Amino acid sequence: MSELNFAPVFKAFDQLLAAVMVSLGVGIVAMALALGVGTLGVALSQARNWAARRLVLVYVDLFRGTPLLVQILVFFYGSTVLGLPVSPYVAGVLALALYYGAYVLEIMRGAFEGVPAGQADAARSLGMSGVHVFWRIQLPQAVAVVISPLAGQFAKLFKASSLLSVIGVAELTMRGHVVMTNTLAPIETWIVVAGLYLFFNTFVVLGAILLERRLTAGRN
Repeated sequence: MSELNFAPVFKAFDQLLAAVMVSLGVGIVAMALALGVGTLGVALSQARNWAARRLVLVYVDLFRGTPLLVQILVFFYGSTVLGLPVSPYVAGVLALALYYGAYVLEIMRGAFEGVPAGQADAARSLGMSGVHVFWRIQLPQAVAVVISPLAGQFAKLFKASSLLSVIGVAELTMRGHVVMTNTLAPIETWIVVAGLYLFFNTFVVLGAILLERRLTAGRN
């Protein structure tokens, strides 16, 4: 059995690091949009309008009930069919944002339900509108308890960005294919790629733990 030889892969390490930056950029933008989608969805789910609440349910069922890879392909090829072609990066970010936005919505909805209803009732009795109650009473308290779950979703999103290689996004997995082909070292290449995913996921999780502790300490 031949020994592993990482030297050719390490010579191309700068290419892999550049691809990590692409993956992180895609992940950060997609997660920011997912947070916006989730927050808006929670607000609509608490609206008195029946149609708005039903729209949220349909959105969650649609995006959580279908595979992410299929959604990526639909966004990429569907935009061309509709005469609105977008770049692979835009299609990928939108697909990731809407897919994980559905999960963020459910996480945040659970956090909102954990906020004592009496606080919202008291605020309304003082003349605060529903919008002000949402943004000034419920949202700040909900955010403090969703740091870890949201960090978990970002870690999943970062790993799921590897699926964007199927539509030509030059992220870490796609660059790994290129390095593997050039170095003829498949095992070594994918071990290094896996290590990079693991390193950055661990960094995200540890950062979330520290942030959660700081927020918790601030409330005590």
